[in-house]
Amino acid sequence: MGAPIDKLIFLGVGQVALSVHNLAESKFDMYGTTRSAEYFDELKLTGITPVKIESFSDSVSAEKISSLSTDSRVIISFAPHLESDLAASKLVSSAKDIVYISSTAVYGKMQGLVDETTEIDEDSPQSKSRLEAENIWRAIGAKVVRAPGIYGFDSGIHLRLLKGEYKLPGDGSNYVSRIHVNDLANIVLHALDFGERGKIYLAGDLKPATHIEVVEFLCKRLELPLPGSVPIEECHYTLRGNRQVNAEKSLRELGVQLQFPTYVEGYSAAINRFKPEV
Repeated sequence: MGAPIDKLIFLGVGQVALSVHNLAESKFDMYGTTRSAEYFDELKLTGITPVKIESFSDSVSAEKISSLSTDSRVIISFAPHLESDLAASKLVSSAKDIVYISSTAVYGKMQGLVDETTEIDEDSPQSKSRLEAENIWRAIGAKVVRAPGIYGFDSGIHLRLLKGEYKLPGDGSNYVSRIHVNDLANIVLHALDFGERGKIYLAGDLKPATHIEVVEFLCKRLELPLPGSVPIEECHYTLRGNRQVNAEKSLRELGVQLQFPTYVEGYSAAINRFKPEV
């Protein structure tokens, strides 16, 4: 008889959790929390056992999560929320390993090269809420992975261009870093297995690029005209940044080799998946 399979608990099941499941479904018995009755049945079909909760403070829900997480692995990917982060962190404090998926939004208005030594932007509301959540989770030994913009086969600029929904932020000259969801899932799994408790790791591909560079590449591949633009100040805060994330140290420490080292490989694979003739 083989050794028992470890349990992996997702607090929040989005695209990253689903990608982690696809990469490691034979390694773990996986569970995922949801507050949606509709999503419950959807989740079942993925192979992740759904755990219906009302909130992390609800006594019945709390008992479910506390029992499941004992000596298990836990991945947290829900948006920062002080009450939820505090309650959930107490429930899973006896877990074997924990990874909290954060965001490079903590760097706020910081521009230029960003690495593990870069200070956060303490004046940004988004930075404050994320940092607050990170500190709550690090206090119980969670490993933190800060992710930049996430794209994949089912999400990204290529789909918005095809739908005619994408507008270039300003003149497109601002830099942005990205990570393919499959690579982020792999980074999270490596952090789970090999990361140091309480440590912060950066995720990102090896070629940060300007918005216009990526859009021109995609429009050429998709045979589309360049889209219009909107003033940068009217864009969502995640599109107003001008940062180049250098994650090479974190990738090296975790022993991760990217499947999609740049947007060229990542978006080409996404396009070829549904439009192989392009």
